Amino acid sequence: MSAVIGFAGYSGSGKTTLIEQVIALLVSWGVKVSLIKHAHHHFDVDVPGKDSWRHRQAGATEVMVTSDQRWALMHELRGVPEPSLDTLIERLSPCDLVIVEGFKKDPIPKLEVWRHEQGLPRLSADDPWIIALVTDEQHPGLLPCLDINDPEAIAHFIVRRFDLAVSHHRSTPSTVHVRYFARLREALQCDSETVALDGVTTVFDLADKLRARGNMWAEALSEERTLKVAVNQQLVTFDTELQNQDEVAFFPPVTGG
Repeated sequence: MSAVIGFAGYSGSGKTTLIEQVIALLVSWGVKVSLIKHAHHHFDVDVPGKDSWRHRQAGATEVMVTSDQRWALMHELRGVPEPSLDTLIERLSPCDLVIVEGFKKDPIPKLEVWRHEQGLPRLSADDPWIIALVTDEQHPGLLPCLDINDPEAIAHFIVRRFDLAVSHHRSTPSTVHVRYFARLREALQCDSETVALDGVTTVFDLADKLRARGNMWAEALSEERTLKVAVNQQLVTFDTELQNQDEVAFFPPVTGG
């Protein structure tokens, strides 16, 4: 059975561009991907006047057009209710992953694509099926935060979430999973996220990369001496080397009183 992941978000959030980038990465790693996109009522993939269009206009329920490059099947509902997402998925050829754009009310695991500049409420507030937030701004809450400008980290999150087989594993980006605790979580407005290890070899490098995000991050992570860090649930020093898929936790020291 194919894994299914939805991308949900408002128009103008960049879903289509992001999906395009993620598909290209997944396919390059050997993952077979199909996509279902919900469109507006009057969409048409045919060209008026072409033979296939004329046959549909004449009343054919289904018209298949085929060549040595591709084939397409067009089905006219003609008043019959729109099929469910499950029914549509069943009509696809076997694949590793089905990406769904639209169908935001269906009960499937979803990534919410959310941009701060749009000023719109988050869908995840009312949708328990959203498993991560893809955003241009760190956001408070318990959902993992993924950088909307880092499609490799997003693709890798999908691979891990569904345990997809990757044939070209060396192309998979190295990442660590970072969690923030106590007042750090409050100051950074982020509970957890996935961070690419580009140029990062130690915990100090990771903290330096996070501080480069801006004043809020630079202030919260300014003094290594005031922070504690754990890697894979073991307290470590900032010169500890990081490996792909490490779990990193930053938290302030516990103070007595």
